[in-house]
Amino acid sequence: MGIMRGLTISSLKKNPMLIPLFFCIGVGALGSTLYLFRLAVRNPDVTWTPGKNTEPWNEYKDKQYKFHMVYNKNAKSPAPEY
Repeated sequence: MGIMRGLTISSLKKNPMLIPLFFCIGVGALGSTLYLFRLAVRNPDVTWTPGKNTEPWNEYKDKQYKFHMVYNKNAKSPAPEY
């Protein structure tokens, strides 16, 4: 069968309109992978060592957790008291 057309350097030289398509798909895949990595590492609901810290969400009681804040950057996170 061989390789599909558009996936080799010689076929991309014949049809350069595919280069932005591959670039956009690559940037989207990289961005989604990095965001999933951030969620796995920085999310207070995820713990990788449950014996070390049984309630990891309490670490974010006085920290800002939002990815991007538009207003009042000095406000604390409204963590509830249980």
